[in-house]
Formats: sequence, C-alpha cells, structure tokens
Amino acid sequence: MSTGFQSIQTSSSAIHPRLASLPDGSARPAKVRPAVGFPAEWAEAVPLASESLRIRLFNVKFSPNLGDGLLSECLEKALIALGASEDTWSIDLAARQAYGNGLTARLQIMSALDRMPKWLRRHVIRIPLAIQARRKWHPHYANRVSGANAIAIGGGNLISDLDLNFPTKLTLAIREAERLQLPFVVYAAGVTPHWTSKGTAMMKKAFASAFLRGVFVRDHDSKRLWDEKLGKASGFKAVVVRDPGLLASEFISPSQLFSGERRVAGVGIMSHIAIRYHADNAPDAAYLENWYVDLVRGLVEKGYHAVVFTNGSPEDIVYLAKLQPRLDAVAGGAISFPVQHTPTELCAIISSLDVLVAYRMHAVIAAYSFCVPAVGLAWDRKLRSFMMSVNRDEFLCDVAGTKASSAVELVCRAHSTPISRVEHKQALTEAWQGVTQLFEVLEAAS
Repeated sequence: MSTGFQSIQTSSSAIHPRLASLPDGSARPAKVRPAVGFPAEWAEAVPLASESLRIRLFNVKFSPNLGDGLLSECLEKALIALGASEDTWSIDLAARQAYGNGLTARLQIMSALDRMPKWLRRHVIRIPLAIQARRKWHPHYANRVSGANAIAIGGGNLISDLDLNFPTKLTLAIREAERLQLPFVVYAAGVTPHWTSKGTAMMKKAFASAFLRGVFVRDHDSKRLWDEKLGKASGFKAVVVRDPGLLASEFISPSQLFSGERRVAGVGIMSHIAIRYHADNAPDAAYLENWYVDLVRGLVEKGYHAVVFTNGSPEDIVYLAKLQPRLDAVAGGAISFPVQHTPTELCAIISSLDVLVAYRMHAVIAAYSFCVPAVGLAWDRKLRSFMMSVNRDEFLCDVAGTKASSAVELVCRAHSTPISRVEHKQALTEAWQGVTQLFEVLEAAS
C-alpha cells in the first residue's frame, strides 16, 4: 500500500470526496451537477457545496512543460466537481494565457543562463525580474484575480529559489490576496532546498501573511523543508497530500493511438540543458545522447515499438529533433515521434503505452494514473519521492550510473510487474481527499 498519506482527513467519513453531508452532519443541498470523470462506482451526482466559492489558482499552468498544465487542470476540475463555482481557474505566474506561449524566449533564456556560473546568473537575472514584475506580472495578477473570493497557490515546484524567480512572483501574488483580503492556501506544492539569503527573506515575509489559511505539500521532503524554512514565519506546519496530476484518468479518457503486433514502450526525452539547469548530477551531454540511442535500440530488439516524445518544453523539443535521425537509424521503423500541444494530448500518448521510461515527473504520474507501469529516470528528489510513495521505487534508474542495456531490462521487468489495483485506487482516493480538504478550508475561510 502507499504510505504516508492515509492520515489525510476531511470532515466527512466518506472514503471519496463526494461528501454526503456538511461538516455539522446536515444534508448537502439538493441541487446537483452531473458527475464528470469519476469512476463508475462514484457515478451518482456531485452535491454542490457552495456555488459562490470562486477560486483562483496561482500556478504555472501554461508552462511549456505540459505536466504543469496537467496538474493545474486536474485541480481546477476537481474543485469544480466538489462544488466550487465554474468561475474557478488558474492564473499563470509567468502571465502566460495559453499553451505554447513563450516557447522561443524560454529556450533562449535557458541556453544563455546555462552558460553562466550560478553566482553570475543570480546577479544578471535581478534586473529583468524587477522589470517583468512591474510591467507584466503584477498587472496580470491584479486583473485576473478580480471576482475571486479565495486563492490557492500550487501545485508544482513553486516553493523554490531558482534565480529569485518564484520568491518574486509569489510575493506579488500574495500581495494581491492581501489587497483584496482574500484567504489563501498553499496546495500540493513542492519545496526545494538551496535558497539564497535574499530568497529566504522574501519567502518568509510573504508567507507571514495574516491571510494564509493552510499549507499542503506534495511529499515528505517538501514538508520537512517547509517546516524548517517557513514553518515558524508562516505559523503553519505543512500537511502532505497527493499530487493532483494523479487524477488525470478521472477527467481524461484513455486512448489507443498505436496499433500493431508489437508492444509499445514510451521514452520521455529530457534534454541535458534542462537536467543541468535543475540538478547538480546531470549526465554528460554526449553520454546522455548515446544512452538514449542505446535505450531505444535495446527496446526495439526486445520487441517493442518505441514511442519517443517530450512533455513539451522547447529545450527538450530541440534536443529530440537533433537526436531523431540517430533514433530512426537504430529503430528500423519500429518508432514513432508523436507531438502534443495540450495536457490532454500528452495523456493520449501516455495512456496508449504498455510501459514508459521518462525523466519528467508528471509523465510518470500520468502513467501511474492510467495504470501504465513506468521506469523513472532519477534526477530530482521529487521523482524519487513519488515513486517511493506508490511503492514503485525499485523501478528508478540513475542514468549516469546505469548502462542503457540494464535500463532496458528494468523496463521489461516494470512491464511485467503490473501496478496494484488496490494501491492505485488508494492513491487516487488520497488525491481526492486532499482536494476535498483544500476545498473545505477555503469554504470555511470565505
């Protein structure tokens, strides 16, 4: 069974979030909305708790990495299903308004920053951050938050200090909550280590807000870091909840995109630039490229059709385009390169697979939601934490220390080790319970 999440409690004794009664035991209102995306056994109508609860979610929904959009969409839909107003939606912290915004700029910026030492990068980025905050982010937040009566900040890896990016954005978002006197909750956020003194001071000041009503993080490492760094300043210890991306299969129907006699193995590509930008143990660029080629060759030799794709980040797309001729050459035609532009299209690819091997955490989370076994390419503590939480950490692979041929064998073993249906149901139930708790906190505070 999954561990560490069973302590999540809601005010109802129900094991799923479609609560039959209000916290005081009285019946829910008779008005209902049709159930959408729920399992058949939950197919009764969803009671409306509060049609007036209009929630704005501050996150990075329209990040080029579609995993961020996936978790954001799942959280929006789950809150609406639980009774929030249809006027509940996300405000992108980078002021993007659609999938695909800012792809070229992101690649150029990451490539330039990748060439700088960290100490120089921190100084260079401060002036552009200040300009963006004044001209773009603050006006966007002020305009989009209008009409809300509650705010949730999360999910995703938002409580971090990479070049003062999120300390700057979250400070602005919380100022808007304070200006409008709106209660806000941190929800399903990741917390990273290695903060600067400036970033730490900014975060402590922001989260000391009197309008903060609760803190929920997505793994135990994040809880420890929040409690150490911000617990005293905020007045809240963090509660661990499931990532909303686990609810993908509740709202998106599975697909069958690839037909043929071969089994289908997905390979989620992440570029060396992206790995190096976020991690200190990135594999050498040439080694990584050869490793991917050998992995695909090995999978094809084992009888798989290889489906090679990205989560949408431009640095990954450019990297895959460079790698594609070599992959084509070793696959002998048993390979596809599908392209996706939305989280739903990403899930169509992933749900069509028999097995997945990938770096990006939300590709692995989506796979788990659709009961597709996955091998996680370990590069970040957050992926390791997720795999451990669903008892699949035996299928973690350290690329830098593992030959591609060994990874192929691990993929085959993962494929032959189905996800426990009991544990899968429990994990999704815990995800629903977490969102229910978020809803109840915001409802009580509004």
